[in-house]
Amino acid sequence: MIIDSELVRKCLEGKRRAYNSLYEKLYSYLMNVCIRYNNNYDEAEASANEIFLRIIINLKQYNSQKSILPWVKTIAINYLTDEFRKSKTQKNSFLMNEDMAPFENEVSNIKIEGLLEAKDLLKMVQSLPTACRKIFNLYAIDGYTHKEIAEMLLINEGTSKTQLHIARFKLQKMIEDEQNKIKATQFEKSR
Repeated sequence: MIIDSELVRKCLEGKRRAYNSLYEKLYSYLMNVCIRYNNNYDEAEASANEIFLRIIINLKQYNSQKSILPWVKTIAINYLTDEFRKSKTQKNSFLMNEDMAPFENEVSNIKIEGLLEAKDLLKMVQSLPTACRKIFNLYAIDGYTHKEIAEMLLINEGTSKTQLHIARFKLQKMIEDEQNKIKATQFEKSR
């Protein structure tokens, strides 16, 4: 996706068509980011719209000498983590009612045999408990450190590490279960 400086300049001048064009260019990118953090499409869409509004409001701060996508992604992740912090505060507990199933082994690498598609993996990530999903996305996909995550979500680093550990464990289990289903189906078809 290419967003030229002329389009940004027109947006800064308040041109409605430029806003529409920028929205059309950024929409799928924003939705891809938002859907990773919200397991509900409607919530993801509402977040994408709020993020776009923040982009427009803060467009004066954008350095046109740099690519716009990292700047947009920063705004998106800041918005999504702010929303998570607000909901966490309202629930009054980071781990409230989340499944803390016991696990023995640290799952540091999720092994995938190539039987699953990206959409299947996205569904699995979306099915993680909220705290696990947020931290998994921030750490594994967006590349933040545990220290940065702890600062963004107002938690301690240990909580971030624990939630990532739980997310990896749950994802490994879901992947193994799904691969076993696929193999069983393939075996049945080959008989």
